[in-house]
Amino acid sequence: MQFLVLVCIVLISAFLTFAMNWLALIPWRRAKDKHWSERARLYHPARVSAASNLWVLPAVTSVSILLWFPENGPHWAFTAFAASVGAVLGTIAMDREVRPRVGLSELCRLSALNWVIRFLMWFIFLGAAALMPSEFNYQTVIITLLVLSLLVLWTKMGWLQISRCLGLMAPPPERLTTIVKTTAAKMNIPVSQLLLMRSHSAQAFALPGKQTLLFSERLVEILTDEEISAVCVHELAHLTESRSDYYKRHVVWLMFIPWIFLKPMIHTFGVMGFYALLATTLIAPRIFRRVSHKLEVRADSIAHANEPDPGVYARALAKLYEDNLAPAVNSKKRATHPHLYDRLLAAGVTPDFPRPKPTAAMSWNGIVLSAALGILAGMLIFQVTDHYSVTH
Repeated sequence: MQFLVLVCIVLISAFLTFAMNWLALIPWRRAKDKHWSERARLYHPARVSAASNLWVLPAVTSVSILLWFPENGPHWAFTAFAASVGAVLGTIAMDREVRPRVGLSELCRLSALNWVIRFLMWFIFLGAAALMPSEFNYQTVIITLLVLSLLVLWTKMGWLQISRCLGLMAPPPERLTTIVKTTAAKMNIPVSQLLLMRSHSAQAFALPGKQTLLFSERLVEILTDEEISAVCVHELAHLTESRSDYYKRHVVWLMFIPWIFLKPMIHTFGVMGFYALLATTLIAPRIFRRVSHKLEVRADSIAHANEPDPGVYARALAKLYEDNLAPAVNSKKRATHPHLYDRLLAAGVTPDFPRPKPTAAMSWNGIVLSAALGILAGMLIFQVTDHYSVTH
């Protein structure tokens, strides 16, 4: 019986996700004949909501089951798993519509593999939260140390090794290897590893802790050699960041790690324990964005100073943002990266389009589900604290 319930949760989650994403894309569809910066501005809030709902919808579903079917419903972890599968399935249609150049089979494969990697990370937090005792004791310390150890292992080598095993990473083509080796030699910055990401997004990343650079297939496809070199300089600049800056980036962990203490925090401090955990989730991203913003500005300045020809780096940035439908002006004044419009101006290039309005942070469906999660979580916390006060 519970298996059938979980199947229904998968189907309902998939339908809700599909319907909400389809409706959220209406403004973007209506702007199909407008400049890419306007289309990106309208697409961004729908994309953010779709990404957010991949975990918000499972959370809403599992909390709802705990509230209204505490005895007869499936376990909250299985509920979250089923809803997560449905949310991923429901998002494929949106990705297919926005990026029709990517084949459906390839899109499904990449979505499934990315979901597996994402769930492996969340499994650590969900498992720790489920196993955590109701009071702070030696078990709390053991579980915490185990979680931190697994996170360090995951960050150092786990996710990258699993990505390679799943085929999401591949050896770089000779063209990319030559460009990176030449650029790194000019800047005298060692690179221990270079990998090609199997991704339909045009992206590049630096892993300072491993002196590793990652470039996506799409980036290599759409940029010229000179533009790839300019982007490479930006990523190489990240490899020269100080050790303290490297550790500061990990403040983002505070969005998730404290929630493994949900049970002992609620049973010890009541509702205030919940609000304390919520505060860390809200404050940590602000600190992370401030740290990241500073380091991105630094990397941009180094890239601009070392570009092979004037305007090459700015041209590469514009191509990447256009291909990814990323907004030229963000919703936040201080996001992880500066506004593209300001990055182009800082690189000495005046954009050939007027400065767009800031994009909305999130579309209506993301706001609705986030509000629902807040309300349901509050109801569950009060229910748990009331029950605990009665039994103790």
